[in-house]
Amino acid sequence: MRASAPPPKPCRLSNDPADLLTPGVVIEVDPETAAELGAFEEEALTEADAWEANGDLPDSEEADDGK
Repeated sequence: MRASAPPPKPCRLSNDPADLLTPGVVIEVDPETAAELGAFEEEALTEADAWEANGDLPDSEEADDGK
């Protein structure tokens, strides 16, 4: 029988961004403040970049031949 995991510790809610690095504190901010803090910065590849990256992969036939 597996031992169950301990329950999560309760967290404290705050609206102050200064508490961001305080362990156990969850920050609630409005969308504007979240954007200022970088919460919505998109860093994903574009579809075109992803397809271009596939060009570096060997063809399946070449991989099967060991070339």
